[in-house]
Amino acid sequence: MPIYEYTCTACDHEFDKLRRISQMDEEAPCPICEAESERQLSVFSAFTSNDSGVMSAVAGGGGGCAGCGPNGCGCAG
Repeated sequence: MPIYEYTCTACDHEFDKLRRISQMDEEAPCPICEAESERQLSVFSAFTSNDSGVMSAVAGGGGGCAGCGPNGCGCAG
C-alpha cells in the first residue's frame, strides 16, 4: 500500500496516511483539527553507485514506463 501525503486546509498540518490505491481520493481529515485536507504530490529520488563509487540517479522515477535513459524516453516513438 502506498503512503499518501496530505496538508490540512485549516491549520496547515502536514501528515501521511497509509492507504489502498482505491482510497487515494477519499477524504482524509486532519488528525489535529479534523478539518478537510488536500492530497499532495509526493516525490522521491533514488541513487545508485557503480563499482568505482560514482553516484548517479536511478532512471524511471517519473512514473512512466521506467525506460528513460541518457538517450531519452523508451516510450517516445
